Amino acid sequence: MRRLLLLACVALIPTVGTSALAGPPAAIPDGGQERANRAFESFAQQWMGKMQKAERSNRSKPKIESGGQYTYRGYATDFETELKPTGHPSAPYVGVLRYRENLYACSDRKATRCSVAASTPVTEIFRYQGGRWVY
Repeated sequence: MRRLLLLACVALIPTVGTSALAGPPAAIPDGGQERANRAFESFAQQWMGKMQKAERSNRSKPKIESGGQYTYRGYATDFETELKPTGHPSAPYVGVLRYRENLYACSDRKATRCSVAASTPVTEIFRYQGGRWVY
């Protein structure tokens, strides 16, 4: 009897898991998605402004590497955003921000002659809660 019950439970698990994942997230009432999307675009612009400020700070004090080369971290100016519904009323959306972090190598301490030595994709995820984007 136990074996039969165990087999029945195991047989049900994939069905329950599949049906729970198959449906779309619950709709958020009152057309809040468009408002959240516009707010996220603005938030992303501000975030990337902070990244540009960080780059200026990094460039003003590059690190010296072995071999006498200077390096600093900077950020590409282009970025992508994506809004995804969560189905949870307390935090109905997450915003995905994608951009690139560049490692610049410079031949001088003032960082005037530099080139991109490496580039790393960055993905940041933020939640929309209480009508605003939270980091």
